Amino acid sequence: MSGHHGHSHHHHLDMALGLTALFAVVEFAGGWISNSLALLADAVHMSSDVVALGLAAFAGRLAMRPAHSGMTYGYGRARVLAAQANGVALWFLSGWIVWEAFGRLIDPPEVRGWIVIAVGFAGLVVNLVILKWLHGEHDINTRAAYWHVLGDALGSVAAIVAGFVIFFSGWMPIDPILSFLVAGILAWGGWNLLRETTAELMAAAPSDVDLQRLENIMCGTEGVDSTHHVHVWKLPDGGRALSAHVVVENLLHWDQTLAALQRGLQEAGVEHVTLQPESADESCNHHCCEPCNH
Repeated sequence: MSGHHGHSHHHHLDMALGLTALFAVVEFAGGWISNSLALLADAVHMSSDVVALGLAAFAGRLAMRPAHSGMTYGYGRARVLAAQANGVALWFLSGWIVWEAFGRLIDPPEVRGWIVIAVGFAGLVVNLVILKWLHGEHDINTRAAYWHVLGDALGSVAAIVAGFVIFFSGWMPIDPILSFLVAGILAWGGWNLLRETTAELMAAAPSDVDLQRLENIMCGTEGVDSTHHVHVWKLPDGGRALSAHVVVENLLHWDQTLAALQRGLQEAGVEHVTLQPESADESCNHHCCEPCNH
């Protein structure tokens, strides 16, 4: 089942990459002919989508390579690195759009509204199709690509609105004004990606994990005296991992205690559990142990 899902996942990324690359050329031509910054900004963003989708597809395939003696954890973090690169790219794109928009706000050029409307509608359709293909994927790498395409879809909406306003009223400043809005959305998406990927690369505890609850589960297990060196982090596949030193009352009963600990932690959403047993005398000679409150 996972193999089939992986094949379908890569197929969707490949189709999205091809369709995006094709329409980016069309949108650049439309933006150049119409002289619309909103359309050109959307075309530049769509070009970044090509890079983002290509990077996501490459990282996804790299992450599937098996672990070996030189890479004992495998290549799963490639997805996180690709997502972080896409987050940085979103910030650069946002800055470029803001820079161009300021210039056009001061001296708005003539924009051909009907071309903007036509190309904007076509771009919106393309982006909605791609969003449907990518919707429901949970790994951070594909979500980064999804953010790029979502921002592009919003850019198409901005271009359509700008085209209608210009076509019916002739008010040219609407083009750079809506470009500011698109830039803000892109910057927000980039910030979320950078924050999440940095936390994962730093092995931060997942935001949806209650560490105190996990410690209470361990302390509430029969035979456990105390715990220390408790670490929780997110795995590249989205799972949760925990390692800890567990001070037990009787090492002879460790097998039963371990089974109970694993069962309780897995029920709390931690899929990978690594525990080191220690006797009370051995551990507390070297560590400041806080006994569990049973």
